[in-house]
Amino acid sequence: MMIPLHKKPILTILRIALIFFSITMSQVIYAKWDEERDMTTNGKEELVYYYKTNEQGQKLVLDKYVKRLIFIRPDKLYKRSIKQIKIDGVPVDVNSDPFSHYPEQTAIVFENKDEVLKKLFLAKKIEFNVLYGREEALSVFQIK
Repeated sequence: MMIPLHKKPILTILRIALIFFSITMSQVIYAKWDEERDMTTNGKEELVYYYKTNEQGQKLVLDKYVKRLIFIRPDKLYKRSIKQIKIDGVPVDVNSDPFSHYPEQTAIVFENKDEVLKKLFLAKKIEFNVLYGREEALSVFQIK
């Protein structure tokens, strides 16, 4: 079916508007996390990490290269354990693995990495209980 000649400019304008809207919305989605750039050890490649800091000064880093979260709490250097996180209120079972050389950092890994990473990237609220021996603390990150 042929489109009349006088309607083609309207379709072109609508397509351009749709592309512009898509680009604008994708920037809004990605703007929710702060960006941190780092160079690889050989200095040839730039890596981009996304992070959020909460009111308590704790930092949550979204590591898309290893497909994990990194929880950083510099004021508590005790061994910590995280068994579950909530992404927008939905619980996700996780495992935690403390870094031996950086005691303030803990890696948080999950089973279905791609699906969970996508949910984390689009999340509005991430919360989890952190166990420091027998002491338990709630960490909440609002992503706006």
